[in-house]
Amino acid sequence: MFFTPHEWQTVRILVDLIIPSDDRSGSATDAGVPEFMDFILNDQADMQDPMRGGLAWLDNECRDRFGKAFVDCSDAQRAAVLDDIAWPAKARPELSNGVEFFNRMRDLTASGFFSSKMGVEDLKYLGNTVVAEWNGCPPAALARLGVKY
Repeated sequence: MFFTPHEWQTVRILVDLIIPSDDRSGSATDAGVPEFMDFILNDQADMQDPMRGGLAWLDNECRDRFGKAFVDCSDAQRAAVLDDIAWPAKARPELSNGVEFFNRMRDLTASGFFSSKMGVEDLKYLGNTVVAEWNGCPPAALARLGVKY
């Protein structure tokens, strides 16, 4: 509902670069992260302009460097741009808008993924289950923390 078709395509590629599939779980797209973002952005008006502007920034940066939009770039070209904005402390000052956008995108991707069924399973989250008998914290964990009962 929020993203244009081109933005939708960009978001799907970008979130899968942030959280790709691995041997434990699927990718961010597999977990429904683009849909999560679309839902959040449709509801949060204050996030809409920064997200839309960031996606436009990404395309403009790719056009300046490679003569094409992010979705049309090679994997190596995409990585080159993202490597320049993924590490805020190392990023050049003129890329500050890209850094801010990528931080927001990474946060939304992680929030969407780790709140999904797939992400919860990936974490091996054990909460929200009944424990018939609680024997306390395992001794090895207590020792590692330097505490005892």
